[in-house]
Amino acid sequence: MHQAYNLAGEAAHETASQLKSRARETADTVKTRAHDGMEKGKQRAHDVAERAENQIKAHPLVSVGCAFAAGWLIAKILK
Repeated sequence: MHQAYNLAGEAAHETASQLKSRARETADTVKTRAHDGMEKGKQRAHDVAERAENQIKAHPLVSVGCAFAAGWLIAKILK
């Protein structure tokens, strides 16, 4: 009977160890995916900012006009 308790205890310990290992692997996977997603988001934001900057340089008068119109519209909405 004592041997059965020892075997059960060993099995429980082994199962707990396996669960910890799987949890660690899952956490590492989630961390890696989150980091990759964040890096892709940063790159997309940088690309959008660069395209906007290029458009502003290519069409400065249109850009100033759009900025003025947007400011005027926001001022009217907030009144």
